[in-house]
Amino acid sequence: MILTAVVITLVSIFLAMNMGVSGFSVSFAPSYGSKVLTRSRAALLYGFCVLLGGVLVGPRVLETFVKKISTQALSPASGLIIISSAAAAMFLSNLLKIPQSTSFVMVSAFLGAGLYRGNVNWGTIVKIVVVALVFSALSFTCTFLIKRKLYPPHQNNLKFYEQFFIHREKFKKFIIFHDMYSAFGVGTNNVANVVAPLVGAFAINPVLGLALAAPLFALGAWLFGRKVINTVSQDIIPIGDISATIVSFITATFVIIASAMGLPTPYVQFTTFSIFAISCVKDGVQCTLDKSIFKKIIWVWLLVPVFTVFLSLGLHLAILGVRR
Repeated sequence: MILTAVVITLVSIFLAMNMGVSGFSVSFAPSYGSKVLTRSRAALLYGFCVLLGGVLVGPRVLETFVKKISTQALSPASGLIIISSAAAAMFLSNLLKIPQSTSFVMVSAFLGAGLYRGNVNWGTIVKIVVVALVFSALSFTCTFLIKRKLYPPHQNNLKFYEQFFIHREKFKKFIIFHDMYSAFGVGTNNVANVVAPLVGAFAINPVLGLALAAPLFALGAWLFGRKVINTVSQDIIPIGDISATIVSFITATFVIIASAMGLPTPYVQFTTFSIFAISCVKDGVQCTLDKSIFKKIIWVWLLVPVFTVFLSLGLHLAILGVRR
């Protein structure tokens, strides 16, 4: 029992750091991509805001993982398998340099455990997926419509650009505020992912678990976040100041709404779809669809959660044996 608890704790630390990389890549891509902040300063602000979001709103999402995906309590061994499966999937995504939804990875790991126990609340799974699809589509659509009004500069929006350049320095601070708002959104949803197996298996205090896990997100962002944040902020399309504000506000708002509903939700997808919308406005829809990075991201998004479900289920069968 003690050995299992130690191993789960170590894997949780590893997972939190990997989750921190993906969350950092989407929450601070705007200010980093537009060169408003250095990576080190962005990581520091990121950690602070993730902590706030995790403690204030995270318990609602945590409850969904522990009590609503499957109504049967986790054993310590099952908790270890779940968090190990999620950690392996996140590490794979980071090796591929593709930001991956930590929420969908953890939901997939819990789903594998539920399939093993034969006790899955499919209504909750469907609700999570439907809300994620709707909010992803809304993130793309809202960003596309707003950006199309502002780009390219023309006679009808010239006054906006005039005011933007006059108050450019103030606007940079505004971008930082929005990215902090985005990081708060990461905290409301993603910190619960890494704490859920611990709470489910050992009944630790949820708020304490969330508070201890949040700083590990910042540590992972600072140590390993450079390559992944470059993928989001530069490889899809360079992010400017105005686009940065649009992306961060829209996606963070949808994540916080989902968190208030108690639903794990894919922040990474929301932000990446929002950035794809910027690319569609600037480069055209077909050009965006033809980019190799677009195709790679979509394939990783589809395959990694499926891989996680089967990995979690397979490990349960291999370690705990076939249920009778």
